[in-house]
Amino acid sequence: MPLLAPRAIAIVGAMQHHGDAGYEMVRALCEYGYRGRVHPVLESGVPVSGVPGHRALCDLPGPVDLLVIAGPSGQAAEVLRDAGKSGIPYAMVLGAAGARRGRELARVAREHGVHLLGPGCFGLLNTDPRVRLNATLSRTHPTPGGLALAAQSSAAGVALLEHVARDGCGVASFVPLGDAPDCGLIDFWCDDPHTRAVALYLNSPADHAAFARAAFRLSARKPVLTIAGGHPRTVPLCTPAGIVRATGLDELADAARMLVDQPLPSGNRIAVVGNAGGLAEIAAGAAEAYGFALPDPAGAHPMSLGPDATPPEIAEAVEAVACGGGADIVLAMIVGTRTNVPAAMMTALADVLDDHPRLTAAVVLTGGPDDVHRAGARAVPVYREHDRAIRALAHAHRYTTWRRALPRD
Repeated sequence: MPLLAPRAIAIVGAMQHHGDAGYEMVRALCEYGYRGRVHPVLESGVPVSGVPGHRALCDLPGPVDLLVIAGPSGQAAEVLRDAGKSGIPYAMVLGAAGARRGRELARVAREHGVHLLGPGCFGLLNTDPRVRLNATLSRTHPTPGGLALAAQSSAAGVALLEHVARDGCGVASFVPLGDAPDCGLIDFWCDDPHTRAVALYLNSPADHAAFARAAFRLSARKPVLTIAGGHPRTVPLCTPAGIVRATGLDELADAARMLVDQPLPSGNRIAVVGNAGGLAEIAAGAAEAYGFALPDPAGAHPMSLGPDATPPEIAEAVEAVACGGGADIVLAMIVGTRTNVPAAMMTALADVLDDHPRLTAAVVLTGGPDDVHRAGARAVPVYREHDRAIRALAHAHRYTTWRRALPRD
């Protein structure tokens, strides 16, 4: 898709000084290692941050797939007309504009065959190493991963990107959405091997029926998440389309980490294992409240091995659960103290979970380092609180139940 893998990007607007939106956009593209060509366009034609400049779009040496307008919105209409004449298919307007100016820009873009993103965008991101596109003004640099993000609101987009990056969820791409979300993006996400789940924030979709059909098609193949506070007309569309609805950014990030990196649960039986003592009992009660079933208390599975459990003992208990066939999900709970070594327990736990890649798993780490977000080669998500882990597992289970109820065709 040219939008997410442009061969060349032109930037028009303020770029004479550090802090100017155009200047910072050029820097962001270069510093992230963008694989395409960058063309600053400014009246003087001088280089910008070491990149050769051009005086006009018609002077560019080759085809351009994306135009970034970083100047005053009053100049954007004329730039869009030039973009249409130059055959540029996509344009992104960074600066905010009033409703009247926004409608004017949409009309001009439509008349000249340009697909418009914005006004009010903060940028576009694709972490694919073959593209390395960071056309954003965000200070956040997420690690590459499987979550695609899209938002109509610039502020919501910044917050989404910051939250998932802070919580250790890898990002595949970020796309700003216009008033009418492009259903071509959904086709791209359906087929993109790097995208394993999609998180959306839509506050004013223009065609709700088209969005619902497209979201259903995507949800049937990959998890789609959204925040419940979007436009009220989208809410009735979420449940029948299988969309995971979170109540806030942290909940969305927690659920995304589970849905991106873990296999979908094969059932609702959950085993709680670790050295967490009474905390494990609380977690077990919370799991039951969310509709999970606990293993038979008379079975061989120990819920808690006690605070003195060694790393090999914890690993052995998790191995017994994984091989016993009595649980579809394992929730490992580790509590670090002065008398044990949380890092050693996490390593032992990760080794076992890596040997069982089809088992849905989550880890709760209390009293350990705050920067541990995943465990093992299979990236089992690590949470700080048991309720966040169980809520994320519940979202995964509900999505799995919806998806398995779909007709086979």
